[in-house]
Amino acid sequence: MMKRILTTSFLVLSCLVPAAPAQADGPERMPQVAGQDLVSAYRALNFDTSVQLRDGRGAGRHVLWPASWKVCSQSPEADAPLQGRHATLTVVKTHEACPA
Repeated sequence: MMKRILTTSFLVLSCLVPAAPAQADGPERMPQVAGQDLVSAYRALNFDTSVQLRDGRGAGRHVLWPASWKVCSQSPEADAPLQGRHATLTVVKTHEACPA
């Protein structure tokens, strides 16, 4: 039972670790995350980036399980400087279509 809990905890925590270290040469840039699942998007962002999630269907739903959501759009756009280290991601459930 303890091994199962530790494995589950490791899987959940490993989803929050950034995939690559931040670049030291110049300002941090926003990665391209639109079109990715939400877990991959979190991995692409630096750990100190503040992320606000918006429900793409406008229903005000909260993301409780990031693995069941995907990113439809992002602000700032890809490769823009992440000034203030704040990003907004518009998300929908993985089986839903992104809004036009």
